[in-house]
Formats: sequence, C-alpha cells, structure tokens
Amino acid sequence: MSKMFTEISRIVNEDISSRVTQYDVIFEAITNAIHSNSTEIKCYLNFNGNLIKDGDIEIGRIKVDTIKVVDNGDGITDDNYKSFSTYRTEHKKHLGCKGVGRFVFLKIYSSASYRSNLKEIQEQRKIKFHINFDTEKDIQKEAKKVNSNETEVFVSTLNNQYLDWDKKIDRRIELDIISIRDKTLMNLIPTLYFYKQKGRTIEITFFDEYTSKSVKISSNDIPDFKIATFNVLNNQGANVAFKLSHNIKNSKGDLHAFYCANNRTVCEFEDKNLKMTLPYGYSGFLLLESEYLSSKVNHERNDFDIFPIKTDMYSTISWEMINVELKKSISEIIKIGVPNTIKLNKAKISEIQEERPYLVHYIDESDVEIAGVLDKKHIIEKAKKKFDDSKEIVLSNANKSEFSDEELSQAILLAQNELVSYINDRVIVIDKLKKLIDKGEQVEAIIHNMIMEKYTTDSKSKDDFLILNKNNLWLLDDRFTTYSFAASDKRVKDILNELDIPDDDTKILKDKPDFSIFFSHNPHNDDRLKSVLIELKPFDYKNKSHRKKHQGLLQLREYLEAFKSKERIKEVYGYLITDIDDDFADTLKKDEYVAMYSSEFPIYHKYYKTLDISIFVVSVKTMIYDAEARNKMFLDIIRKNSKINQLFDSNNANVKNDILSTQIINNKDLLN
Repeated sequence: MSKMFTEISRIVNEDISSRVTQYDVIFEAITNAIHSNSTEIKCYLNFNGNLIKDGDIEIGRIKVDTIKVVDNGDGITDDNYKSFSTYRTEHKKHLGCKGVGRFVFLKIYSSASYRSNLKEIQEQRKIKFHINFDTEKDIQKEAKKVNSNETEVFVSTLNNQYLDWDKKIDRRIELDIISIRDKTLMNLIPTLYFYKQKGRTIEITFFDEYTSKSVKISSNDIPDFKIATFNVLNNQGANVAFKLSHNIKNSKGDLHAFYCANNRTVCEFEDKNLKMTLPYGYSGFLLLESEYLSSKVNHERNDFDIFPIKTDMYSTISWEMINVELKKSISEIIKIGVPNTIKLNKAKISEIQEERPYLVHYIDESDVEIAGVLDKKHIIEKAKKKFDDSKEIVLSNANKSEFSDEELSQAILLAQNELVSYINDRVIVIDKLKKLIDKGEQVEAIIHNMIMEKYTTDSKSKDDFLILNKNNLWLLDDRFTTYSFAASDKRVKDILNELDIPDDDTKILKDKPDFSIFFSHNPHNDDRLKSVLIELKPFDYKNKSHRKKHQGLLQLREYLEAFKSKERIKEVYGYLITDIDDDFADTLKKDEYVAMYSSEFPIYHKYYKTLDISIFVVSVKTMIYDAEARNKMFLDIIRKNSKINQLFDSNNANVKNDILSTQIINNKDLLN
C-alpha cells in the first residue's frame, strides 16, 4: 500500500486553497511541461455542453469542462515518477518546484490521467491520479514503438465544489482562449524569460476544441529585461536582496507589475497596496523577485505569507518595508524610461494639492518620487490614513501635562491641516449654493439649512476658541464662527432661557428669528454680550416683493429692539438676506440705507442712532460671492505657504529629503 494513499485527501483539503480555479490547473500543467524540458506544449480546452440556439446564433456562455496538456518533454521517467509519488519532493526544487502542484488537479477534478510515450526505453506509461492513488497499482507500463517523446495530462470530471447543477454551483472559467493565453503568459513570463536566457525556445499553443480556434505564446512574446537590485533591511538588521526585472517601452499598452516567486508571477503590485499606471503611450513589465518572496509564497502560488505592516521572528519583512525600497528603485527606472517623469510627478501632486491641500504634508516621500505613475486615489487614501492616525495620536496625548518637541510639532501641524481641510470643505458649500442661485433655485428652506440647520442650537465652552464644521455661519462673516451661542429658527423665549436672561416685558417671546448669534466681549466673562440677528426672506415673491421684504426689515428691527433692551446684551446687529431688485433698492435708499462696497452687488446699511442698532441688507448672491472671495484669499495664502513648490527642484531630478517638512500657515494672514 502506498504511503501517499493515506495522505492525499488531507493534502488536497488542508494544503490546497479553495480559491484555486481551472486557471491554476492550466498553469501547473504547462509549468510541469516546461520543467520537463519541453519545447512544444499544446493545451486543448473543450466544452461538453450544448447551448440554446436562436437560429444559427448560440445563446449562453461557453465554459471549460476538459483540459488536456500535451508536451514533448522528458516524460514520466523513473526519477520523475519517484518525484511524482513524493509529497513536497526536493526534485527540481532549484527550478522553483514545490512538489505540490499536481494536488491542485484533485482540488478541482476527481482525477487526472497521464500518458507518457518514452523514446529512450520504447515504452508507454499511464497513471491514474486520484484521491486513493496507489504508487504501485496506479501505474501501467507497456512496450511500444515510440518515435519521439510525448506526454499528456487530461482532466475531465469536475468536483462538486466547482460544478453542481442541483446546488446551482458553476465555478468553471469561460472558454476564451485569448484571455486564457494572456493570463498564462502573465503567470509564466518569469519562467519563460528564465529559459529564453538559457537559449531554449518554448512554444505554447492553445486550442479551443469547441470552435476549432487556436492562439500561441512564442519567444517573441517574451520581452528582454533589464535588472535593478536593491536591499531591504529586515527587523533583525540584516540586508535581504531583491531583484527587479524591468522593461519599459514607448508604445501603447499596459503596465504589468508582479511580485514573483519560484520564477512565477504570484500577485500584482496593486494587490499589496501599490497601484501604478504608466502615462499614455508607455507600457511594460516590472517583475520583483527574491529568495525571501520564494520562501513566503503559498502552495498555490497566488499569495504570500507576509504581513502588510508588522513583522515577527518568522516574517522579518513587511510589504510596507518592501514597497518603500521598491518605489525608490522604480523611480530611477521610470526617470530613464519616461523622460517627463518629473513633470508628471509634479502635475499629480499639484492635483492633490488643489483637491486636498490639507493632505500634502502627509504624502509619503517615496510616493512623491513616482507620483506620476501612482494611482491618485491610492496616494490620497494613504495620506488620509496618516492624517487620521496623526489625529488619534494628538487626541491620545491631549491630557498630558508636558509634551516632547516631536509631539508639539505634530499637534501644530495637525491643527494647521485641520484648518486647511476646513477651508477646503467650504469650497464645496459655496459651489452648491452657487449652483442653486445660478439655476434660479433660490429655495429659502434649503439655503437656511445650509447656513445652519433649522431648530438647532449650539454653544461653545470657554475653553474653545473656534468652532468648525458645525454650521456655515461663515457664509455671512468669518467672525461669526467665534460665537458663544447660536440658534436657528428657535423661539425668542427659548433663546433667552438658554442665555439665562429674564424674559420679563418681552412681547415677541413666541417669534422665531431665523438665526440668533451671540458673542462675548470677554471670553472669560459672559456678562457683556454682542448679538447678531439674521432674517432670510423668500426670494421668489410674485407681486410687490419690495413691500414684503420691507416688512421683513420691520420684523428684524423688532427683534433687535427686544434683545437690546436686555441688560447683558450691549450691542445688536441685524442682517436681512434676500434678493435685492431695483424696486427694493429704491425702497432702501428712501429709508436712508447706504450702499456699501461688495464684490457683486451693494450691501445696504443703516444705523438707528436713537435705538443704537445697525441693520445690513445683503443680497443672497452677494453673501455667496463675498464668501467665495474671502475663502479664495485663504486658499491663496495656503497655496503660497505650502511646500508644493519645493516638492520638485526643476534643476535637480532628485527630490530633496526634506520636501515634506512642516510649514505653518501664518495665523495673522488667515484670520486678519
């Protein structure tokens, strides 16, 4: 009884992943043929079903049922059969063989049939490989006249995990020989290049037996590679060597970038958080190999046992450590292969600066050097994670009595970029409002909620100096973000109660100003308050709108008088936000309102001397365009002070090491 007899079931169930597909069967069968010194390999693929026909047109998808691979290699010699019968054999290990590939066949198919014609001994050998395989009983030998070596492996009956009509399981791949040919080329290109260097010409032909079509892989499909090497310092302080085979050419196509093991591609760079594309008009290959990668590849050669970031005594290098050094090597390769690399890098970082200025300081230096070929979303996501991680660190240190210089610098940088993020988010709010106004959709309720959500209040503690992202009162004036208390569409009675102010003799307790904002003259003393009351009036009155807007002014004045009468409130200001047409402008002028400068339309102002109150009348367009002008000033300051212009030195292709050093925005420039 074969020793293998008792082990195959466990090997297939435990050592072979359920993620393997028929592609893996094809890859393994062809690789085995290559390693047996074949020069001609034929892969036959067939579909056993019948498609429904609509006239002469077949409806449905043709899928692979049977796979047959025929080669002219060494065949099942005594040494090869001994290796075949031994799990994880050392035979051909120098070629990258792991001694487990044939078990992939039994994961997907119930058995694999081998037939080998051997010229040297004029014999034909047959093997039936299955779960109960017996190394002595399941091989047949027969004398036969053989003119040339030929070996065939054939699989036909799919296991229930891959095809079960009753359970509606169908994991077969589509019979598309062009796609299958391309995937095989991508998987085996390191192997094929290895043998091309040794002078062996290998031709692989794929036959679609259902349609009688065929395609080939020949030596012409295998590019010539240049080699770059680099080291990665592992967690034990030792250098681990890596080899990057590369071929970048000035022709249309894609970039094929793979981590490799045992002369096989295993997974794409993108799978390990390194998504890259070459500029239009360029294509090529990047193949990373290392003994370390070969030692960490799984049995199916579709992944590695390497952690993303952490390391331990068994996995001494992480993907992050590999990719940092890999990107440095790629940077030098791309600079040579793509002459305008520096320009492309700067353009990509500038795009991110325009969209997410607060993340520029968190972009990896290694990403900057190859930004032109990296996916922009990938760069942003990594920078955003560093930004968020920095927040968590600063928050965790918040209650410390003393800070190190590094902690203090990190907190200052975070505060700066939080402010930059806030200024950048304001652009989105302004754009939404501009679209509403430009389309004539001046809906009062929508604009109200965009400034501050209806029926809400907000107050700040005495320890807070600035409230961000809670509302958009900055649309009216940036000074309004420093309020002590703000209310939206709340009753006067409730507002006074919140402020702990008696409501005696107040006649309009049930009225609801659109916005009520209060400021303390002294942040440490709330006894002297300043109040700003804001009314939004509809912008789409059909008839005599100037009269109804004028009534809004009278209503606003009543609010101001009511609050001004309170002892704790020392100053009051009113704003009426509406649409100012010619009729309403004339009404304002007759009431002695004075036109003031703004970026779009005049702002009208009147000071009521006897009441000691001021009222401003502002067009909604003026509010939006003035806010945009102020925000643009902030953005201009941010961009001027940013390190973006220092990221690239036009006279030096090397990016400086200190390009992402901290640059603090001058608070006076921002807030004055």
